[in-house]
Amino acid sequence: MMQAIRGRAGSIIVKILFALLIVSFGFWGIYTRSPFYNSGSADTVVATVGSQDIRAAEVQQALQPTLERLRAQLGGAIEPQQVKQLGILDSVLGQLIDRKLLDQQTAQLGLEVSDSVIRSTIYDNPAFRGPDGKFDRQLFEQALLVNHLTEDQLVARLRQDIPRSDLLQAITAGVGAPQPVIDVVYRYQNEKRLADIVAFPAAAVGGIGQPSDADLNKFYDDHKDLFQAPEYRGFTLASLAPADLEETAAIPDDKLRKEYQQRQDEFVTPEQRDIQQILAPSEEKAEEALTALKAGKDWKAIATGLGQDPETIDLGLLNQKEIPHELGDVAFKLPLNEASPPIKSPLGWHILRVVKIVPGATQSFEEAKPKIAAELKLQDAVDRLDKIGNAADDALAGGAKLADVAQKYGLKLAAVAAIDDAGHGPDGKPVKLPVAAGEVLKSAFATNQGETSRVTDTRDGAIFAVRIDKITPSQTRPLAEVKDQAVAAWQAGQKLQAAQQQAEALAASVKGDLPLAKAAAAKSLTLMPAVSLSRTPQPRQSVAPALVAKLFAAKPGDVVTASDATGAYAAQLTKIEVPESVPAAAAQGMSDKLANEEKLDLAGEFTAALRRSFPVELKRDALDKMF
Repeated sequence: MMQAIRGRAGSIIVKILFALLIVSFGFWGIYTRSPFYNSGSADTVVATVGSQDIRAAEVQQALQPTLERLRAQLGGAIEPQQVKQLGILDSVLGQLIDRKLLDQQTAQLGLEVSDSVIRSTIYDNPAFRGPDGKFDRQLFEQALLVNHLTEDQLVARLRQDIPRSDLLQAITAGVGAPQPVIDVVYRYQNEKRLADIVAFPAAAVGGIGQPSDADLNKFYDDHKDLFQAPEYRGFTLASLAPADLEETAAIPDDKLRKEYQQRQDEFVTPEQRDIQQILAPSEEKAEEALTALKAGKDWKAIATGLGQDPETIDLGLLNQKEIPHELGDVAFKLPLNEASPPIKSPLGWHILRVVKIVPGATQSFEEAKPKIAAELKLQDAVDRLDKIGNAADDALAGGAKLADVAQKYGLKLAAVAAIDDAGHGPDGKPVKLPVAAGEVLKSAFATNQGETSRVTDTRDGAIFAVRIDKITPSQTRPLAEVKDQAVAAWQAGQKLQAAQQQAEALAASVKGDLPLAKAAAAKSLTLMPAVSLSRTPQPRQSVAPALVAKLFAAKPGDVVTASDATGAYAAQLTKIEVPESVPAAAAQGMSDKLANEEKLDLAGEFTAALRRSFPVELKRDALDKMF
């Protein structure tokens, strides 16, 4: 069943289902790790669109699917600053703004959706049709169950999405690409080139030797950009972190006990059960399945025999609140490995089996006390830091010196002699800073010499201010300091130049009766393995892009040379392969693609025009605090 849904993932309903699935699983991961959650600022407004606000929580929620995909692809965490630098934040925020614009326009136009339209949208969607082409209630309910959705929740979402979709469809209706354009684009994109190619790796060039003093000096003068030292800044840092104050905050035992009582649910781990289900379309089928189980037949075989997706058999380890009450009331009374009688729910008829029980547990006050004390101390420290930060900022704004403010309010002073914007000293080694290095450096490189920054809060609750004592501009390092680096760069350049000369010499030897393949053989050079080259890079296409570009600009028989950082190439174009016709399926795909691109452009122009009716204002200060 899940394969059927994935195969039709283009439908609006299925997209909604999977989007909501991501949101439902991502909620706690989003907010418990978010600086807005920790600081209680999830309602912070980051943008206004007409009369509607976009809040930090919405941005975090919308970002989560993209961040999860990136984490999976990159195999690691994505830093908040990277989200901003890669343009992910702007892209997601732009989508949220477009939704708000369209929602307000649909409201202004009075566009609404009736129950019958929603019903038809669901019933007519191919994703929920069975083999007979009719709406399959079991398929639909399975999708809801897998995505932890109720039918009411889906209907509520469709009430928003359908008017928005209808408006865009009205704007973009009739957009399409004519057949001659499709033919030209398809042939252009799918044209192939065959060529004889000889590679001359720079690493294989020998006998370069050492440069003379004159050659080295000239190379150094011509390539001073290779030997630039970054700008360095020396500053005094005054900072204070929550950990610096925690030890001074003694929490009375009665306060800890009261906190324990108020948060007792937090310290209770409910019983969990690993549950399997068989989902039948009718009570009759469920009874037949139960009879088969009693006869010793395999659980999964019976489930799949009813057309159930294997992925929906194991519900996993759940507590009673995480499963619909009709099922939970039965499952949490079942003995291990015993099949339940058929149970009716809004999703169908279920037979349940418990394969594992994890008993519940409650932490005693003494067990929970260290955690509660640490959290209250941290919160107390953060509250005190907020007051200290405001007072210190007011004092600096009034002209007080940083050292005096630090002494008065207990901030810790640290002198940083020289550091670049990447956090390294002149020796190339990292410089350790007592609080958030990225935020300190951002402030330090935005403050002029002799000036003191405002007091800044970091994402982890610390405060700091910097006074810029010295700015050393970016400059070229002396040759004596970078001689070894300069010699290595000169030698690399000489090797690449020699490889280029070899490629040019081979290309020059090619004549009408001596093609490149024969000329290479005469010099005992080896051709690269023959490959059909595509205009755009392909996974197995290892030929240098610079050479591919030249071959696609050449005529058959032409000889071209190109180089990249690894070496040089000589190549002779032997054949151009142009598709004679455009396959019907490819033509349809190309037509859809071009039409979609045109529709996106048109929709973009429409939402840009809506900004005149519903002005958009970004709260950059709030966004900068998030990232």
